[in-house]
Amino acid sequence: MNKTKTLHIISIALGLLGIGMIVVGMKMNVLAPGMTGVGFLLITWALRVLR
Repeated sequence: MNKTKTLHIISIALGLLGIGMIVVGMKMNVLAPGMTGVGFLLITWALRVLR
């Protein structure tokens, strides 16, 4: 697996995990999971910019 494909798979996984964490944080009305989800989405965005 080359570097581009690996980064793409990691980006998709982090994006899905980030969206899931935001949903969990909104359902439970807790700030920490939502902030973690936003962090994961920012990391995903940074990986896509670096590629």
